[in-house]
Amino acid sequence: MIKKVELEITSDCNAACPGCARTIHSEKVEINSFTLDDITTLFPDKSKIENVQFKFCGVLGDPAMVTGCVDMIDYLSSRGGYCEVSTNGGVQRPEWWARLGQIASANPGLVHIHFCLDGHKETNHIYRVNTKFSIIERNMQAFADNAPDYHATWIYIVFDHNEHELNTAKEHAQKLGFRFATRTGMRNSYNSWIATLKKKQEQQLVEKKYVITTTGAKEHSKKDQVAQLEKFIRKSKFEEVDNVQINEVVNSIVCKYVHEDEIFIASDLTLWPCCFLWDSYFKNSEGIIDKLNEFEPNWNNLRYHSIQEILQHPWYKTLIEESWHPSHKLHLSRCIRSCAANKAYQNEINFQ
Repeated sequence: MIKKVELEITSDCNAACPGCARTIHSEKVEINSFTLDDITTLFPDKSKIENVQFKFCGVLGDPAMVTGCVDMIDYLSSRGGYCEVSTNGGVQRPEWWARLGQIASANPGLVHIHFCLDGHKETNHIYRVNTKFSIIERNMQAFADNAPDYHATWIYIVFDHNEHELNTAKEHAQKLGFRFATRTGMRNSYNSWIATLKKKQEQQLVEKKYVITTTGAKEHSKKDQVAQLEKFIRKSKFEEVDNVQINEVVNSIVCKYVHEDEIFIASDLTLWPCCFLWDSYFKNSEGIIDKLNEFEPNWNNLRYHSIQEILQHPWYKTLIEESWHPSHKLHLSRCIRSCAANKAYQNEINFQ
């Protein structure tokens, strides 16, 4: 029984965050979006909605880019589905956000918004490139005015460049009636990004570059564990690895699909076990496209098959779990990197 569904209702986004897959691989992005009809077709029965957690997020887009997103949330939450929405808050009019707040208030405990703002007025736009804080502030206020009592959380990635605004953001969240949390991502602990911002000065556009980095206590606490997994992945590619070590790593995998009854629906209406493998498919990491091309065309496309039909496919029934072994022909090291060592790689959220 599926308990969680992540919905990437669009591959479109107003921002250009330097660490995002759609920014780094912009040449690969095709704009696709869900409609309300897609949602009602996928989930026509209240029994398949009630008590299910629907996460509006994804790899490539911001759900608020889709005007009909509020109708989707209204449809699912009014039938007992829990809807969590991650957004940069920088699009749509205040009326749109007011209606979203009203839907949240009308369905207590079933709608929660994550406003993902990495800074305040001075710094949010440095990572959330192309967003405008005054618009975000206006939209958050419109939501808060219609949904009091902690229907939203401000989630803040702490970088070196925005750490000084942390308390200001926390105080702002409190005034809005939002919870406040910091987020640490493993990618940010391993990589530095370059943000190039343009500003008009004396009738000319001037470019300024910022280094986006995370150091010291702001790094992910399990960085060393993931480094060991990377070492295992490299070793298993080039030499024989002891079965005891393989079993130890494979048995430490906590899979979103296999162990947590979660699925991911991408913006092109293909169904995946998780956001990580959709991300790998988008980038064609490890030749995943060729590996999965051994299956029939459209085998995981929801325009041709129902969710239950796809979940009966051999990949979902047995091959995913079997492929965790490095010697399997469909092996993808992403499963080890992202989900082994009890999900050590995954984001850390700390509520303040």
